[in-house]
Amino acid sequence: MARVKSKKYTGVYKNELANGDISYSYSFKDADNKMQRITVGKKSEGITENYASVKRAEAINLIRTGEDPIAHKKKSKFKFQDVWELYVENKALSEAIRADYRGRWNKHMKQDFTNTVTLEKLIKFRKRLEAAQKPLSPRSIDMMIGMIGSAIRYYNGQPSNKKKLHDVVADLRAYDRDHVNKKVKKSRSVKRDRFLIADEVKQLQEALSELHPELTLYVSLALSTGARLGSIMSIQVKDISDNKITMIDEKNGDERYTAYLNPEAKALIEDKIENLKPNDFIFTFSKASLQKRLQRVLNKLFNEDLETSDRVNRVVVHTLRHTFASQLVMKGTSLVIVQNLLNHAELETTARYAHLAPDAGMDAVMGLWS
Repeated sequence: MARVKSKKYTGVYKNELANGDISYSYSFKDADNKMQRITVGKKSEGITENYASVKRAEAINLIRTGEDPIAHKKKSKFKFQDVWELYVENKALSEAIRADYRGRWNKHMKQDFTNTVTLEKLIKFRKRLEAAQKPLSPRSIDMMIGMIGSAIRYYNGQPSNKKKLHDVVADLRAYDRDHVNKKVKKSRSVKRDRFLIADEVKQLQEALSELHPELTLYVSLALSTGARLGSIMSIQVKDISDNKITMIDEKNGDERYTAYLNPEAKALIEDKIENLKPNDFIFTFSKASLQKRLQRVLNKLFNEDLETSDRVNRVVVHTLRHTFASQLVMKGTSLVIVQNLLNHAELETTARYAHLAPDAGMDAVMGLWS
């Protein structure tokens, strides 16, 4: 029914709801002589007409003392920056990764997304960084867009947030499928065919043996799990169980998946965590510092005669992930298993390694009509 004025209390109203409950409210004139109406609550929540009348009296008394009785009702304007800060400050990240996220936000993202994130803004953001005087790589741009998606999903996962944000990053992926032509998609993709052969892996391990042990540990974990840099740098002691390790895939919305430790990696990591606590991260290096130190070694061993722009043939830290996948496929591991180990969302992504399979399909063809 419509709102009905109380017969007992001045300025108090009750409204019978469709579910049979009753909502109570009161009205009053503010300091500018404008009528205000405040909803107090429902009968099912313990609210009564008398309580609504008491709250009205409190509001009127506040006006008489020069205070604003509805200041607590005035909501500050919602900003996406609040979502981002909630994610970065509270998500389980190493301090190095947290610092990296803050740096990317302040340097590249803040000017576009302080208030809101829309599909149009994401497209504009990507175009701006691609056309900059010193353009960022497609992978770096996509990584930041992925961070925005992760922040939205983290915010939506908080029980206290009743209003969910729309995942606009998913809209961008759908937009790309329908509106971006193959030529542009190809220009954005960073195709790295280079991987290390067994002798090169041994050469790298020997070079690292004289440097910091965390570099050796990182390479061993990368070649045992195939995980991305951010995932390995996020490992905490509690993520390790015997020869299994729970990885966090930041690129796929912080999805967790299982990777495996080969004997060498297991021995190194057990030595490392012997005196650490469950919530401790296993690396003391920052993400940027480890990457810089390791890339210096990779450049000296494999990149001396290559142009810095040669993304196909240069060996970078991410090459270790390609090495892991390539070597598995060459040893006859099925693409589906490799997909699971790399935590690829789609088999199409893993299929790039199909050409490395030994005599792919030969056995099936030979036995087809026999």
